[in-house]
Amino acid sequence: MMKTKYSVLGLAILASISGCSDDTTTIINTDSGYAPVVTEGKTLTNTPDIVVKSQQEVDELTITIGATADLHGRIFGYDYALDAEDKDAGLTRIATLLKQQKADHPNMILVDIGDTVQGNSAQLFNDDPTHPVVSTLNALEFDLWVPGNHEFNFERSFIDRNLDHFNGAVISSNIKWEDNSANYIRAYQIFEVDGAKVAIVGLTPSNVPNWEASAPSHFAGLKFDEELASTRAAVDELIQKYSPDVIVGAFHIGRDSDAGAGVHKIAAEMADKFDVILAGHEHATYIESVQKATGDEIKVADISLAGGDVAEDKALAGTYNEANRSQSVKIIEPGKWGWALAKAEIQLKKNAAGKWEMVDTTLSNITTKDVVENEDIKAQFQYIDDVSKTDAQTELGKVVGDFTPGKGADEATHQDLNQEIGRLYTTIHTAKVVDTPLMDFIHQIQIQKSKADISAASLFSDSSNLIDGQTYAKKDSTNLYKYDNTLIGINMTGENLKRYMEWSYTYFNTYKEGDLTVSFAKGSKAYMYDQFDGQIQFVVDLAGEAFSMDDTYNITNEGNRIEIIEINGKPFDPKATYKVALNSYRWGSNVKKYGWATDADVYYDSVNEPVYAVRDMLTEYVEVNKGVNAKDFSNPNWEFKQYQANGAITLLRTDNGAGEALWNRLIKQEICVKIDPENPKYPGILHSLNVKDASTYFVNPNYGNADQNQVYKGCVPEA
Repeated sequence: MMKTKYSVLGLAILASISGCSDDTTTIINTDSGYAPVVTEGKTLTNTPDIVVKSQQEVDELTITIGATADLHGRIFGYDYALDAEDKDAGLTRIATLLKQQKADHPNMILVDIGDTVQGNSAQLFNDDPTHPVVSTLNALEFDLWVPGNHEFNFERSFIDRNLDHFNGAVISSNIKWEDNSANYIRAYQIFEVDGAKVAIVGLTPSNVPNWEASAPSHFAGLKFDEELASTRAAVDELIQKYSPDVIVGAFHIGRDSDAGAGVHKIAAEMADKFDVILAGHEHATYIESVQKATGDEIKVADISLAGGDVAEDKALAGTYNEANRSQSVKIIEPGKWGWALAKAEIQLKKNAAGKWEMVDTTLSNITTKDVVENEDIKAQFQYIDDVSKTDAQTELGKVVGDFTPGKGADEATHQDLNQEIGRLYTTIHTAKVVDTPLMDFIHQIQIQKSKADISAASLFSDSSNLIDGQTYAKKDSTNLYKYDNTLIGINMTGENLKRYMEWSYTYFNTYKEGDLTVSFAKGSKAYMYDQFDGQIQFVVDLAGEAFSMDDTYNITNEGNRIEIIEINGKPFDPKATYKVALNSYRWGSNVKKYGWATDADVYYDSVNEPVYAVRDMLTEYVEVNKGVNAKDFSNPNWEFKQYQANGAITLLRTDNGAGEALWNRLIKQEICVKIDPENPKYPGILHSLNVKDASTYFVNPNYGNADQNQVYKGCVPEA
């Protein structure tokens, strides 16, 4: 029997290593600063200092790493909010890919980069001893897990329990105990493959305490340090202790960040240390290279083949070898929900002195689109699918009245999302540009619960709608309000309320003469656009200047898009104090962070209520009332100036001339608006349809087809 000693301290215990041959024993560090289960003030250490994947004597080697990110509860390729199959999602499809990949690469290191156990009805299983998504990772023999921010959406005991029960390593370099600054979980994990040491460093967003500000029990006793400094410290330590041959980042952070460093910043500053960075959090798909640099001048290149985010283009990337490895680092993200398995192949060879040198790296995203689900994993976790579907399909009552004008959600065609084909919305969801009962349903429930004057809420999903006569099932609440947000009531000055509203309407581009529709600022996300309802009357002028702040949240332009006419039947007073209801995410990540209110201003917090999630409040209302009626949630209190009866957009759509003709072509789907090609998973309309600019639209290639689905498909960008 071969015995390998990895501990640097005196106390040790014997434990087996996952992936090692039966004749190998490992000694694990058990110093008092560490613990095999989550223990206050100690670092969770449930794996050896070095996990040995294989021990062959070789002179050339390819280390293969596979990664998933942002699974959000997707064991199966099924969206329970839509009650529909998702053909490019789910661990059941990832399992099929892994079967082949592990056959070709038996020593593959398998990583999940967080936001794993929240979403898609996963909360139904939060009280299980081990969450079934974690059990699925274990069944697939994942080697490492980096917790994301959504792992902290629940009581800290939830994440503690699941980290304890994960069979592989759990790492994040910036989560520390408040009392003694010890790591909550390990900062990094060392793997050994045929004598080569691979260090993987983890990161979780430092913004977690802001996002979870309304529920500090979710991260009780923990602090989240700044990303770049934590990464530097972890890398310095692991180099000194282990002298690894390869260093890989597993970062649950976006490329850019509004709090701490993003992937691009860390990659540029530490390109001479990292060989590959696997990323999550952004729900994006990309393969990029970042040049070594300090300061704000960051050079990023898309190195994917034809910009497709699936394969690396070697003609663009060049060879990454020992001579140039300190000059750049490659990064990859595999999208959300199991859209792809990110794969990094790292080629090494020994030099004359027996030291491993870099030969090249190659990145790819192996997509799950139309991949057959693994029958073994399906069978093992079928009860999850059964319970989730039964819950989603639970009938609560009837819908009376249409909650968006024209029934269908699209402003131009009045069609709803075609779940089989993808996103149409030739213009925009009507409920984003017109005051509708669909949004007022959320607003009025928030007002009833919090006793606020004003409610702020977002339309999260473009597939949201309620149509007269339909049966309201539990899934409809999830589709309308898909996040696990709680509700906060705050006392807010009129001055800061105006700033909040101006900030929200930066979601839209500035109106230009000739516009027939509205469009979104590049990079805007639906969940960052709040509408406002209640005892407030206001008008939005998209021709006005947009609100802006600098990197330290100092206001550089107050904006003048919002005209608040009255609140509570009285003229708006910037000096007055108003009661505002908003969700816990918006409270922590924006309003509190920007200094528009403080903890002392909170007068209501639903976390203390029996029904504490906004989504469940909607469900409760429908269940109690045996349905929901549009007329009970109709409170017209705002409009776009351009959409008023004499507004520029309204007049142009009815001008009996070129404007009306172009608008009618859009209604008939003869033409389509352009969707942001850089982010097909979160498509944004970057340019308003403009009668003076033919580049703002394209002719539908399927217009005139007898098959309406084909006409619809003509406006959907290729994924």
